[in-house]
Amino acid sequence: MDMEFQLDGSLDGRRRSLLAVVAGGFLALAITLVLVWPGGAVAADISVIANVESRDVYVGESFLFQIVIDGSGEVIEPDVSGLAGFIVQFMGGSNNSSQSISVINGRVQRTVHKGFTLTYRLTPKSPGRVTIPSININVEGTVFKTDPITISVKKPEESEDFKLKIELSRDACYVGEPVVLTVTWYLNRDVEAFNFTAPILENDAFDFELPEVKIDQSKKYFRIPMGSGEVIAEKGQGMLDGKRFVTLTFRLALIPRQDGMFDIPEFIVACESGTGIRNRRDFFDDFFSDNYRGRWRGSLKKYVVPSNSLSLFVKDLPLEGRPDGFAGHVGELKISTTADPVEVSVGDPITMNIVIEGPDYLGRIDLPSLANQPGMEEDFKIPEERADGRVAEKKKIFTQTLRARHDDVKEIPAIRIAYFDTGKEEYRIASSDPIPLVVRETRVVTASDAEGLVHGPGGSPLEKWKEGIAYNYEGGSVLSDQEAGLDSLYERPALLALVLVFPLLFGVTLVSKAMIEKRSADPAGVRARGALRRLNSGLGSLTKAGSAGGGEFSDMVMELLKKYLGDKLDRSGAALTAEETERIMEGKGLDPETISSVREVFDECERWAYSGLADSEERRQDLAGRIRDAARKLDRRL
Repeated sequence: MDMEFQLDGSLDGRRRSLLAVVAGGFLALAITLVLVWPGGAVAADISVIANVESRDVYVGESFLFQIVIDGSGEVIEPDVSGLAGFIVQFMGGSNNSSQSISVINGRVQRTVHKGFTLTYRLTPKSPGRVTIPSININVEGTVFKTDPITISVKKPEESEDFKLKIELSRDACYVGEPVVLTVTWYLNRDVEAFNFTAPILENDAFDFELPEVKIDQSKKYFRIPMGSGEVIAEKGQGMLDGKRFVTLTFRLALIPRQDGMFDIPEFIVACESGTGIRNRRDFFDDFFSDNYRGRWRGSLKKYVVPSNSLSLFVKDLPLEGRPDGFAGHVGELKISTTADPVEVSVGDPITMNIVIEGPDYLGRIDLPSLANQPGMEEDFKIPEERADGRVAEKKKIFTQTLRARHDDVKEIPAIRIAYFDTGKEEYRIASSDPIPLVVRETRVVTASDAEGLVHGPGGSPLEKWKEGIAYNYEGGSVLSDQEAGLDSLYERPALLALVLVFPLLFGVTLVSKAMIEKRSADPAGVRARGALRRLNSGLGSLTKAGSAGGGEFSDMVMELLKKYLGDKLDRSGAALTAEETERIMEGKGLDPETISSVREVFDECERWAYSGLADSEERRQDLAGRIRDAARKLDRRL
């Protein structure tokens, strides 16, 4: 028993030793893997940080949200579906990786930095304290989590200077029936920057179309970003609550995809406007910043203004009377067809155009399958492929190729399309007229046709057809006289024009290239040559009766003169003084008379600007005339 005990004890000791060695080996291996495994080393060098542009915003006010990855330039775009409290717009990613090489004491050192930034534009939907949740970022196979960010979201505020109104063309409609939403922004102040938020665009229950804008050359239009696209807004004027405003109006067409009662949430516009005085033209002439003549004397204030909200009742299309093949088309439709050619042989292609017109928004209307039209499949081969329709002048045009199957075909049957007439609240069928066809039997090409039983143009029959079908006629008799020369070109004006047009285009291109190179080589000269014209144009606008007030006239004429001198003397006009201008002109060797005349009007403009002169129309015209005279003298000398 003792022996067994001692033997067992010896075996346990060796087993423990063996286990200790094995465990130590696994531990060493694990430590080694942690130290040398690429993922572990990469993860240790990578950091992911989330930042926001602002933590204090309004509902509908967009701000930037960035995820900055430091240590890697390879990032998988993350899932941001958790940002449910925001309208999310991905602005793209930018690779910030860079490398540099430095040599110190003969040693070359290469430094590599990797980085990537994901940028989103977030627009909060509701007020309160809103948290941007943690987002998982997969970087080179390792998942990192950003820290949550809490922001304060305030309600938009009404403003006396900015109003926003929305209205619908009707408050009830059918599924698929377009309803026009009109948005009008009323402005009583200049704005520097603005952004519209339209939560309705996030509603999957609607499709959206942009109504056609008929451009009136006497009006102004602006492109306004809206959702993922842009709308065309028309500038105008209007009265609201007894107050005159400048207006900016645009429209959206809502096309409901399902029935029910829907809220049209308020639109929101965020903008910045100066709190001080702006020295510029009439506000009703231009209300957006153009960096021309305008200078704020004050700070910018942020405005976030909501519109009213609306509701829309969408009725489902009735089941009673719904025809077979109804594809959901709504509105009063018309359909017509044309075909070319109309005299063919069996199997020849026929190009058929099908035109659908009627509703205002045809972009989503599709053509029913022609194979399902009565008489089509039996008489015609219709390929499955068909080009998408194109919309032109309130018509949608589809093109389809047909081939008659037999010579008994006498017409292309009428094409029918079912629709729901919302005006009469009933289903109807639009039908085109049949198109008469002449279909001939296909002529069979025989071996005799290919061999040729008649004599050729040389009067000699073909020989030895077994040598090939391409066996040629020979001899000069197969040639016909085709006189060609310069005289023949005069008799054929179209050919003469064709011969001359390319050399002419080549010459125009050479001249244009030379002019562009000349302008690029001497940009200062280009500025100088157009300086007098721009000065005269500006003075002409300023001296029109009532175009500018007294103080405003003084500032603007000073600015025009400096701009002219800057362009002419190749300097920054805004920084020029009378002394500096005189010194430069002397350096260019100008005669004392010219220098004196320019200095005189420069001094006069400065006196006007600081003393508030220019309240007399006669004095304005006189100053403008003397500026023109001095500028003409300077132009002749330089």
